[in-house]
Amino acid sequence: MATRKKAETQDGLKGAAQEIWLAGLGAFNLAGAEGSRLFKQLVKRGRDQQESNQELVGGLKDRAQTLKEDAREALGKVTAPIENGLASAMQRIGVPSRAEIVKLTHRVEELTRQVAKAKAAGEPAPRARAASPAKARPKPKPAPRKPEKAAPAVTV
Repeated sequence: MATRKKAETQDGLKGAAQEIWLAGLGAFNLAGAEGSRLFKQLVKRGRDQQESNQELVGGLKDRAQTLKEDAREALGKVTAPIENGLASAMQRIGVPSRAEIVKLTHRVEELTRQVAKAKAAGEPAPRARAASPAKARPKPKPAPRKPEKAAPAVTV
């Protein structure tokens, strides 16, 4: 009886092992047959997702560009009056503008080239014009002094 139970158990184990083996072969066969169809389906879904993501990113880029332009415009509205007021104040106190400095710089560069060219040609360097002396103004005559009155002597 024990031998019989042992034989049944062995037959049951062999049958279970056989079924497991057959299930594995079936899964392998199914994966081969269904695998290419599944792969194509996954590629299609991936492509759809990528297109969706690109649309989303494109929309975000457009929105960011709009916000950037709005920020520049707002900054311009704030800084323009400040810059204009500052330029006006600097002009009133005699500070030269950027354009005036650039113009003077170009003039100095041009004069430097002329002097270098004159030196290379052997010509004497142009002399700087002497500043014209300011007309001497006569000093105003002091007003005649009035004689001081003597203070009365105080006796105590």
